[in-house]
Order: sequence, then C-alpha cells, then structure tokens
Amino acid sequence: MNVKIYCILLGLFLINACSIEDNSSSSEMTKSGSYATMLTISNNLYIVNKTQITTFDVTDPKNPVEVNKQEVGFDIESLYHHKGLLLIGSANNMYIYRIGSKGIPVRESNTTYSQTFGNEVCTSDPIVVKDTIAYVTLASTQQVCRGFVNINQLRLYNIKNINAPNLLLTINMSAPKGLGFGKNHLFICDAKDGLVIFNLDNPLKPVKVKTFNGFEGYDLIVNDKILVVVAKNQLLQYDISDETNIKYLSKIDL
Repeated sequence: MNVKIYCILLGLFLINACSIEDNSSSSEMTKSGSYATMLTISNNLYIVNKTQITTFDVTDPKNPVEVNKQEVGFDIESLYHHKGLLLIGSANNMYIYRIGSKGIPVRESNTTYSQTFGNEVCTSDPIVVKDTIAYVTLASTQQVCRGFVNINQLRLYNIKNINAPNLLLTINMSAPKGLGFGKNHLFICDAKDGLVIFNLDNPLKPVKVKTFNGFEGYDLIVNDKILVVVAKNQLLQYDISDETNIKYLSKIDL
C-alpha cells in the first residue's frame, strides 16, 4: 500500500476512531481500518511498531506519558481491541494480550499460522473479533517472502480460551487484506477481487454472498451505514444500511 493510501486511511482513522471505550461490545461497528497500529482505550494509548507495543497514559492528551514498552515479535502489522483484549497481528503470528492493571498489556498467547509450511512463510495479517471468534486474513507476499509458499485465506479461530486459540475453519481466497463487520456480514478487501462480502448468520460458517470487483482492495472502515473501502488508487463508498442490498455511492481517485 503506498504512502498516499496510508495517509487517507490514517485520516479516516483519526476522524472515526479517536477513542474506544472499555465497554465496547462484540456487535460494535468497526471504526478504524483493520491495519490500524494505534488506538486509545480509556486513558491509555497503545501503539505498535514492527517489533514492540508501547503504552502511553493520555489522561492529559497534551502531555502523554510513556508507561510501558515491551517486545512482541517481528513484522507487527495490526492492533485490534475486543473486550479488554489486544489482538496483535504480525507476518506470521497472532498475539493475544490482556489489558492488565494500570492498562499494561499482559501476553496470554502466541499462535503461529504457518506451522504446516515452516517459519519462513510471510503473510499480511489483520484480525477482527466477533464474540469468541477471531477472523484473520492471510495473504502471501512473494516479493517479501521470495515466493516460498502461497497462502491466501480467511481463517476462523476460537479464542474463548485466550491461552490456546483453536483453528476452526479455513476459507481460500484470492488475496485477502483488511476486513471489518457490518450488522450480520463480514466485509473483506481483496487485492484481486475487490470487496468480498460474507453472511454471518452462522458466525462459524461464513457464506460468501457478493463481490464488488474492478479494483484492488486493501482496507476498509465501517461507519454506521457507510462502508469506506481503501483501494490501490481509489477511495470508494457504499451504502450498507440494507446489507442485503448494498449500493455503490461514490469514488475518489487518489
């Protein structure tokens, strides 16, 4: 994703997701891109870089105070909050942290995706969670990983036991990237297929119901009745007030 797209997405993130409350529910609409690397929860700001997560006390927003920094792993790509948990996606792992005393993250588990293929596999890995199910997209990046193996999947993990997430289902896709929830649908950007929509009437068995193609989808933001999709050279908007009849609204060339 180029710098311009990152700037657009960051702007949308700051507009739509300046703060996430501790009592966020599993039905909460996604208000930031799934590749977000920073978020605020109560009076704490969490930021991940390629290897670390840093916690700031932002009780006084003008004077943030660093209260903790710890190593996570390598090639960290995303940060997601769900009911007191921080799920961190890396190139090859899903890390689950519990928000402990004074807001300090405490690691609970580390799930490696490529046990079948070897530790050199490198993927893109955003995560979103509904109830006790984590939805993860994996997309191989041959330029980074030297074409070692090709993995393009949507995976479902049961995280009811946060110490031992369990793989429930794998769905093959073309090149899945960012994802987010509607009321009862899962929206997934795809670098080849554009926007892919799954019905979640049964959260354990997503059913693909529609695809909007013609662009390279990278990430998205669900903001009430509007779905904003960030593509390679475009910003697209869809009306999702009726998720059974999603309507294209507009496009901005980047």
